[in-house]
Amino acid sequence: MNYYTCKEYYEKKFNLVKREFSFCAKTKEEHQLWQQKAKNRLIKITGMDQCVKTEPQAECQYSLQQEGYIEEYWLMQTEPGVIMPFYFLKPGNGSSKNCPFVLNPHGHGGGKENTFRAWFAVELARSGYCVACPDTRGSGQRREQWQQGEEEEKKRMNSHREIQQMILGFGQCMVGLAVWDLMCLLDILCEWDCIDKNRIACAGMSGGGQQTIWLAALDNRVKAAITSGYFYGFQDSLVSLPGNCACNFVPNMWRTMDMGDMGALIAPRALFIESGEKDHLEGARGLANVYPQVEIARKAFALYQEEEKLVHSIHNGGHEWRGGGMLDFLEKNV
Repeated sequence: MNYYTCKEYYEKKFNLVKREFSFCAKTKEEHQLWQQKAKNRLIKITGMDQCVKTEPQAECQYSLQQEGYIEEYWLMQTEPGVIMPFYFLKPGNGSSKNCPFVLNPHGHGGGKENTFRAWFAVELARSGYCVACPDTRGSGQRREQWQQGEEEEKKRMNSHREIQQMILGFGQCMVGLAVWDLMCLLDILCEWDCIDKNRIACAGMSGGGQQTIWLAALDNRVKAAITSGYFYGFQDSLVSLPGNCACNFVPNMWRTMDMGDMGALIAPRALFIESGEKDHLEGARGLANVYPQVEIARKAFALYQEEEKLVHSIHNGGHEWRGGGMLDFLEKNV
């Protein structure tokens, strides 16, 4: 039987479409003007401008003294009736004030438990940082009814496809909702005296790295961003791999910019990119799909003579978090 597909057509079309907000600034002033226009464009195409402000009504459900840190569990509202649970960790006995803060969004395969229980959130808290680990819409305790359940298989599922299909008709998309929620979380945390609002970082792996890049690109409160397993050219990794999670896809994104341009939006704030030599999500060309995007971002940092604030760390593994040099990067930049 013959099959007649269209993927090859759209792979070619990607190269024929002009990206309206490709980074090409030659001065700091041009960069800053481009930044504002590009941010406005991203807010529009993600539908973030349609999100509804509401009172967070944040409530702490419990607080526990753990070894070297305080563990708290909170609920807050990000839109009317839309609840986001999150863990909040404070160093020591919780009495510290003006601590550096790391927002730690999770990736796929679960929710906030993945970052809090299995990642470096506890290590950060014991090192003097406040840390927040929230559930993204459609993940963890925010799964819709089709994916709910406490079986291990169900807990690894998410409702991103269902939510994406539900909201497309409103002109919204998943990553816009995710970034909106993270901004709402920052709004309340910046009012807490345990956090130094001038020393905020965001760090994530895979889908958490995606949220990190988007949040840092759109919110200048983030002074340092760490993304692992999520920095590569869109054509190889998303157009040619359209089976990736629905949260990766934004209407008109291919007409707007590529990943390196998003990195340029973060300059001159600090950016740490971790890549695996064997990460399948980089596409068929592997690191050859990563390097050009890093160089686009690096040009923006060079305008400020801040090239050292962009770090590209490469390990010999696949789609995984290694974390080498990340604590030193945070200590230097937050």
